Amino acid sequence: MPKKQHLGVRRINSEKKVLVIGSAVIDIVVNIPRLPVSGEDVFSKSQEVIVGGCAYNVGNILKQLNASYDLMIPIGNGPNAAHIKEQMNADDHAPLMHNLNGDNGWCLSMVEANGERTFLTVPGIENSWKEEWFEKVDFSIYDYIYLSGYTFEGNSANVLLEQLQNKSKETAIIFDPSPRVSNINEEDLKALLKLDTIVHCNREELLSLSGLDNIEAGAKMIHQQTNNPVVVTLGGEGTLFVQDNISQICNGKDVPLIDTIGAGDTHIGAFITALLDGQSIETACTWGNDAASQVVQVQGGNVKLS
Repeated sequence: MPKKQHLGVRRINSEKKVLVIGSAVIDIVVNIPRLPVSGEDVFSKSQEVIVGGCAYNVGNILKQLNASYDLMIPIGNGPNAAHIKEQMNADDHAPLMHNLNGDNGWCLSMVEANGERTFLTVPGIENSWKEEWFEKVDFSIYDYIYLSGYTFEGNSANVLLEQLQNKSKETAIIFDPSPRVSNINEEDLKALLKLDTIVHCNREELLSLSGLDNIEAGAKMIHQQTNNPVVVTLGGEGTLFVQDNISQICNGKDVPLIDTIGAGDTHIGAFITALLDGQSIETACTWGNDAASQVVQVQGGNVKLS
């Protein structure tokens, strides 16, 4: 039987809709030869200041692919928030929340010569979720809800868990644990995984989430907890996914690597778009691979998909 071929990521025309819950921050991107050790000073080769954050990056991909979405991103009233609001207006995003009391945070993104990135984040209001922010949110109109793990810590997790109880049974949550997965309360995490949740993460996050040292075994363990697909991005190796207790790998593309900032957000944005279009999990992973292979070839997390 000939191998099934998938079309690459593309613009869609679907009435299905996703609610994106997460953050937007100021990203300061610096290129360094290596991470400094304690007490050392390493010179940066270049610097770029952009608007980033998982939810903002996901929203950019959804926008480019003509997906229907709402951005539930807290935007405050300080100088960082003003920069974010200006960029969102330029990108034609319409966030559900703005002019909140407080300022948004910022993140130092250090990119090493091999393209790997390390973050240092100073959080703002995007990490202090409040019940009243959801007063005008109608969960019944969404087919999917994207949730960033960056917002799922401390009291914010309690607020979000309570609000997510209002979603319909048919609405699936797509959870991106983030590099801070080890800081998420275990009981909060267990409660979230019971809410019809698709976990979408990278290799390191999966190992931390599962507590196992084998990717396939860890993905299957999470799959048994959620009874939903588990998706694990593997960089240039592609994407592993588990569905119906069977694991498969969608091969990646061999492309020049500049940096990996925004690669995971781009992958999940394209992945969600495919699901909105009614595509299979396998095809959604392929779309994610295609989109992520484009973002790693440019500096910073913002890319115009071809």
